Amino acid sequence: MALVKARKNGEATPATAAEGGDPLTWLEDADPARRRRAAHALGERPDAVPALSARLAREEDPSVRETLLTALVRTGTAAAAAALVPHLASEDVGLRNGVIESLQQMPAAVVMPEVAPLLTAGDSDLRIFAAQLIGKLPHPDRLDLLAGVIDRDPHVNVCLSAVEALMESGDPAALPVVERLGARFPDDPFVTFSVDAARRLFSGA
Repeated sequence: MALVKARKNGEATPATAAEGGDPLTWLEDADPARRRRAAHALGERPDAVPALSARLAREEDPSVRETLLTALVRTGTAAAAAALVPHLASEDVGLRNGVIESLQQMPAAVVMPEVAPLLTAGDSDLRIFAAQLIGKLPHPDRLDLLAGVIDRDPHVNVCLSAVEALMESGDPAALPVVERLGARFPDDPFVTFSVDAARRLFSGA
């Protein structure tokens, strides 16, 4: 998945005095270039988070969407993280991936409280997204949260996502946790494969 990066070509230019008014009012402008300039100008403005999130849900222009995501990342507050999380349930794969990548770029301390509750969501896809995201957050609760998924989640695919996240963490302390999954699903070949892969990874064999 591509990271949300600062644009090099056609980069949104800062708001100019000549345009006048509050950039918040430009977010609904018919001109994508003006919406992009508005999003760029609103980055780091906490009061703009609700408007940026609302526009993100409707935005179809890829470059404006990217700038909206970047603006929320630049804001970097708990409110900005909370505004991004609902978009994980979007049917739009591009938006969902952009949100995941954006949350990964924000401080783990503000993202984790917003994402961790999704580990008990009724939608197994949301639980998978949460496990994948938590696996990439440098947060002290990461191992315990993913271990809870492996020990308690009823959906094997959610558990396997947690295993993959733990393996990516590279922490050998994860191996006993991963091995417990083999006891929960002894007849599942994908679980057997994943546990064996974890043993090889963490033992260096």
